Amino acid sequence: MIQALLVFAILLLFIFLGFPIFMATLMTAILFIVTMDIPFSLVTIRLFGSINSFSLMAIPFFVIAGNIMGKAQITDKLVNFANSAVGQFKGGLGYVNIITSMLFGGIQGSGAADASAIGGMLIPAMEKQGYDKDYAVAVTAGSSMLSPIIPPSIIMILYSFYTETPVAKLFLGGYLPGILIVLFQCGVNYVEYRKRGYNIPITPFSIKSFLRTSLDSVGALITPLIILCGIVFGFVTPTESGVLAIAYSLFYGFFISKKLKIKDFPEILISSAVTTAVVFMTIAAAGVLANVLVRMQLQNEVLAFAVNTLKNRHLATLFLAIVFMILGCFLDPTIIVAMFGGIVVAVGNAFGFDPIHYGIIMIIIMQIGAITPPVGTFLFIACGVAGLPLEKSVKPLMPYIGVILLAILLIYIFPGLVTFLPGLIG
Repeated sequence: MIQALLVFAILLLFIFLGFPIFMATLMTAILFIVTMDIPFSLVTIRLFGSINSFSLMAIPFFVIAGNIMGKAQITDKLVNFANSAVGQFKGGLGYVNIITSMLFGGIQGSGAADASAIGGMLIPAMEKQGYDKDYAVAVTAGSSMLSPIIPPSIIMILYSFYTETPVAKLFLGGYLPGILIVLFQCGVNYVEYRKRGYNIPITPFSIKSFLRTSLDSVGALITPLIILCGIVFGFVTPTESGVLAIAYSLFYGFFISKKLKIKDFPEILISSAVTTAVVFMTIAAAGVLANVLVRMQLQNEVLAFAVNTLKNRHLATLFLAIVFMILGCFLDPTIIVAMFGGIVVAVGNAFGFDPIHYGIIMIIIMQIGAITPPVGTFLFIACGVAGLPLEKSVKPLMPYIGVILLAILLIYIFPGLVTFLPGLIG
């Protein structure tokens, strides 16, 4: 265990020295491979073996589809639809931000893309209306958590890969928890708006405007249904559904929104390649380090402590939650899934948890680190868009993190919030 703690200490040292996450992870792994006299060929084997999977091909396909939808200005449609639906309430743009993140999550599946695309539109709009920067950043970063929870979700694809949990059931299991978090975050927005004493003009509700934007947005709104139904009903595999998403996004861009141009394709492909490369390099490096930790018996020690020492399903779950939240403050969720996905399944099975229920809980917990300093990717993006120092965003973000934790507690107590929809497909 001491060896494993030293691994994480050195990994954090590299991160704080400014190395990219994937490079810090790989350097740490190589350092211990050398000191433990492990054959260096392990690096090459695990680097390529960690990403040599047909199921992981879904990730670049969904990234490409999301970028095509971005060029087709789907975000504008989603924002207009959300604004026509909830813009008439006090704190309307806050609600619009949250609802748009939920809708965007059903298309892209990436919290970083959510924070960038939606934050880029709504943070300046909120500032222009009179909202404080820290308020706009808190809403944006907090709601960006929804994209990895509302399917299709890149992190769920990774969790399925590492644990052999059916991805279709994970996708369905994320819907109700995602909606629950939406409702709670809308509640936070309601309270914070009044607490700050805002009196910002609202957009009067118009049934005509709502129907018009609904009709205008229907092509975008049915995107997640096309993707999910194809997987759930067995028409396509998750990887094939990524190809389906690309095909539909091309159809949407050329024939529905008519905003997509042939000249956009080089930028789309380059941007998608960069995003995919970062994800896959992180997965590959995490695979090498995870193998080092296996050789140190870390997974076995954590499992033994959770099952044999704590001997209580609630304490074991709390232990894992605390470990993942602490690690999440410093590590990308991709790395946490790679290192501990197997442990989650083992602990869940040992205490008789439903694998989908337990998996969704842990996936949400692993994502919390993405909106907390010092390595909170979603938070950094939102702060960058607003030009707000990171430290000024932490306090207003706390209520949004708090309601996510409350949602996790309710999901834990009431497993049906996760298992109901997956149960419909057997």
